[in-house]
Amino acid sequence: MEIRKKTTISIYRLFLEHLIGLSASIIVLIMVFIIVVSISFQSGFVLQANYTDVKLNQLEETLIENFDKNVLPPYCSYIVIDVNGNIINSDMTENDIKKTKSYLLNGNKSYYDFYKEISQHNGNIIIIKYDMLAHFRNPILHKMIPYPELFILLVLFGFIILFAVISASKFSKKLKQNLNSIITATEKIGNQDLNFDITPTKILEFNSVLDTIDKLKVALSISLKEQWDKEQQKKSQLSALAHDIKTPLTVIKGNAELLAESGTSKEDKELISFIQSSSDTIEKYLELLMSVVNNNSIHIDKNVVSLRDFLYDVSTEAVALCKTKNIEFKLNNNVKCDRMYADSDLLKRALINIVDNAVRYSDTNCQIYFTVSDNESYITFDITDFGKGFSVESLKKATQEFFTEDSSRTNQHYGLGLSFVKAIADIHHGTLEIKNQINTNGASVSVKIVRKQTDMH
Repeated sequence: MEIRKKTTISIYRLFLEHLIGLSASIIVLIMVFIIVVSISFQSGFVLQANYTDVKLNQLEETLIENFDKNVLPPYCSYIVIDVNGNIINSDMTENDIKKTKSYLLNGNKSYYDFYKEISQHNGNIIIIKYDMLAHFRNPILHKMIPYPELFILLVLFGFIILFAVISASKFSKKLKQNLNSIITATEKIGNQDLNFDITPTKILEFNSVLDTIDKLKVALSISLKEQWDKEQQKKSQLSALAHDIKTPLTVIKGNAELLAESGTSKEDKELISFIQSSSDTIEKYLELLMSVVNNNSIHIDKNVVSLRDFLYDVSTEAVALCKTKNIEFKLNNNVKCDRMYADSDLLKRALINIVDNAVRYSDTNCQIYFTVSDNESYITFDITDFGKGFSVESLKKATQEFFTEDSSRTNQHYGLGLSFVKAIADIHHGTLEIKNQINTNGASVSVKIVRKQTDMH
């Protein structure tokens, strides 16, 4: 939907309005300062720069007749010299006297210093030193602020900066107020909350962004609904499939029990026990699959486990897998303790997954080694084979879900095995390492888990 409910303006116009407002404020401020300065000069509150020069010209005839320092304008100094060059009277500092003598002898004076010479009838010379700067008439203000013109310029500049800051702050505040709609919309989408209404702003460009966000929200809603529907369909199909598998599994288990009860050879009984054991494992996996489908999570049940019993269960199932290709399974138990803290069912599934992969990619009549070792903190399960090993791509991506190495593998194995193993290793605060053996080129997969419950803290 198009968001045009409010009267909108562009960012350019908004900025231009603030710029015009700031310029008008500065012009008014300058006019006010001009009026204030003009009144200050006219009222005599501030003495004009040429005030002393004009005043001395007016007093010159009076001073020729009789010198009276009290009639001199403020902020000037004087010196009276007789016909012999002696100083009769002065209020100058020693430094000012030196400057005055230099002026009289050589005509040297600084840029700001001015001198007025008045020759009296009695032959005395009055020299008055002054400057051409504005001054406050009040002595206290003069002492505090000796240069009013500079002070006024600084105050004016300060007010201009203040107005600019206020204008920029108002402009920023308006932008932030209008940005809140965009920020709120993006945060809700980021939190996967798509059940909200877009609030229009007063800025044209922001509303264009909100239009796009609104279209994205609608598209995401449709996409998520479709994904949810597909997930529900997948869950229903998996539930139905798991339920359907139970029927032939029950038949297999029943027939295996009947065969076990009948008189058969020792070798046949061993094969039947493999069938029964595998059927029980399939049944457990189906129950776990139903639990994952219904709860969308893996149930974790960690306990202290006998390592000897655990390795016996894993070896029994591994031997059954290896017999399908006449592969010899060898267990090397180098563990010193007989206890570990783990979810035995999940860990067993992970290790059997690795053995299954080793069997798949090994030739007949070879060996698979299952080596178990430990240290103070970890137990390591290492499974090696003499098959083709991992390709370069597999070493990089084998633990990614649904990765399958190449089209030559026609057994329809979709790469869930090692990604599941890695998840189980993470659950046990351990690691998964895959590599190729240097001498035999076969694959080596190692699962390392924390040995004790206390080691996890």
